[in-house]
Amino acid sequence: MTEASPGDDLVLPPVPLATGGVVRLEGTRHRVARVELVVSTEDGAIVRIPLEQHHGGWWPPADRTARPG
Repeated sequence: MTEASPGDDLVLPPVPLATGGVVRLEGTRHRVARVELVVSTEDGAIVRIPLEQHHGGWWPPADRTARPG
């Protein structure tokens, strides 16, 4: 099996991936309690990355974000 290089790791941008706290489903408003990024792998596994709510936005966790250039 080939070992992955650091450049192969999934990295998210250091910006909010979503904003707001309400979602509409079939005309009804629902308060958002959690936002996750769901990743499906080639072998069928599912990885859930919970986003963190800060300043009105949903941000990726710091350990998954790219370092500013």
